[in-house]
Amino acid sequence: MLVNGFEVVRGDIIKVSGEYGLKFKFDAVVTNTETGSVWVDCFEIFRGQSHSYRSFALDKVKRIPQKGKRAKKNVSAD
Repeated sequence: MLVNGFEVVRGDIIKVSGEYGLKFKFDAVVTNTETGSVWVDCFEIFRGQSHSYRSFALDKVKRIPQKGKRAKKNVSAD
């Protein structure tokens, strides 16, 4: 999944707009083939451990930069 030009893969830590102070572990991008709806499935992180399984709209996801690792921005030449 791409968030603001950066790739987010399964297990990466993300934030969600409107969920103040909470972090989530990205699991998957899901598409309902009948309705075309797309959302993100993730695990809420509580006290350092994966807790509740939650889903959010794609436009609410924000990427959290990983410490010590320089991320490369994916720029596609269309």
